[in-house]
Amino acid sequence: MSRDDLKSRWYRPEQYDTDGPMRKLISEKVSSDSRVLDAGAGAGEMFSYDLKSRVREVVGADLDPRVESNPQLHRGIVTDLASIPVVDDYFDMIFSRYVFEHVQRPSAFLKEMNRLLRPGGSLIFLTPNKWHYVALAARLTPHRMHERFNRMRGRGDEDTFSTVYRLNSASDLRRELRMSGFVEERMTFLECCPNYLTFAQIPFLCGVAYERFVNSSELFAQLRVNILGCSVKK
Repeated sequence: MSRDDLKSRWYRPEQYDTDGPMRKLISEKVSSDSRVLDAGAGAGEMFSYDLKSRVREVVGADLDPRVESNPQLHRGIVTDLASIPVVDDYFDMIFSRYVFEHVQRPSAFLKEMNRLLRPGGSLIFLTPNKWHYVALAARLTPHRMHERFNRMRGRGDEDTFSTVYRLNSASDLRRELRMSGFVEERMTFLECCPNYLTFAQIPFLCGVAYERFVNSSELFAQLRVNILGCSVKK
């Protein structure tokens, strides 16, 4: 059975898109006057959005030089995310998709996000939950295994980055965000179609069973795969 057949048997097409809730939240927060930063934008191949025609400016920042040719941005900056060459209070919103798990220095990173946001501006993030089986497996295996696994999923080594999971639980996020000058607006735990397990039928079905279990009650919310959050600069 193909990967598409596996997914279509158990999930509706709209459930394949794990980024849908983040796109919706971003869309709710922007206006035609917004300046937006995509923190960790990369080449733009992993997360698609349509903001260039809707906002004043979309800037991307990343160590990956491909950010300069990212077609979704007005401007791409090659830089460390803890030291972005933009003036204080410049952005109305910052979003970051699957970046927090790679952050080596949470305090420096979040304080830089705070510096760049205007007062009342929003920081939106989507990141893996370190207590989910995917993150637990990633933490217990070497990076070369991550590269091999992602090749099976069709992702190149250049898009497989080292993970540290220092901003990947509710308690870690709330502590670091509060210390960096943010106020929590929302934090949601999401479990979706087990896309990581589509390489074989039995692992995929185990993933389906897990998804059904953790989505059966809010008691199990903190065992779900992703954390979607929005915090506001004081």
